[in-house]
Amino acid sequence: MNHRILPGGQRYTDTPLGVLCLESWFAKPLGHLRHPRSFDYPVVYEVMEGVDIPGLLHHPGDELLELLIDRARFLEEGGVRVVSGSCGFMARYQRQVAEAVSVPVVLSSLTLLPWLEIVHGPSARLGVLTADADALGEAHLRGAGRASGTDGLGIEGLQAAPEFREVILEGRRHDLDMALIAEEVAAATRRLMARGPLEAIVLECTDLSAFADVVREVSGLPVYDIVQAIDLVVAGQPSPSTRRECRP
Repeated sequence: MNHRILPGGQRYTDTPLGVLCLESWFAKPLGHLRHPRSFDYPVVYEVMEGVDIPGLLHHPGDELLELLIDRARFLEEGGVRVVSGSCGFMARYQRQVAEAVSVPVVLSSLTLLPWLEIVHGPSARLGVLTADADALGEAHLRGAGRASGTDGLGIEGLQAAPEFREVILEGRRHDLDMALIAEEVAAATRRLMARGPLEAIVLECTDLSAFADVVREVSGLPVYDIVQAIDLVVAGQPSPSTRRECRP
């Protein structure tokens, strides 16, 4: 019999992804990164109690950065191989958190923008569909690696959409009316398209991933989101030792 040793000493075994999560109670449909079946591999969620969507969007600060770094290190020490975040507005902290740990960090789909501008061509105009266009600013885009900030982007938000605002942005209710949200996402997509020609759309908001097909159908364009960004980075990681050790 060929004896092999299964390494221990870590909190998580063969778990590629750890997600830093804001505290929220609304439903997370399939396609949302906080729905475990949105991924084809194990994922753990680290909920930062007391940190919610309004706090991140409207009152970001050094205390939140320190918490993100602390929890990212906690996930890394536990054995995850990629750290992500549950809100695209975490992009403002992307560089600092990535610098603080030794595993890849993808806090926001906005990190796709510099790459997509190369993929689609330097003259291509990209659109961003966001939870709140009023709150999305230079700090988020520059944090995500886009040196020109918001310049040249088409940006549209859902901050005025009643169902999206009340359930997701304000947390006044926890049940999602999927049909209403889909209608609001479709309307926001049409407004974005009316701002001028686009080559592709990035969904800043993680809550929009479940409605990516709605955006594709309305726009007829390529649509990118946080789940795709995470899948790309996870796919590049070495196979875990547990999987290698199980081979004959």
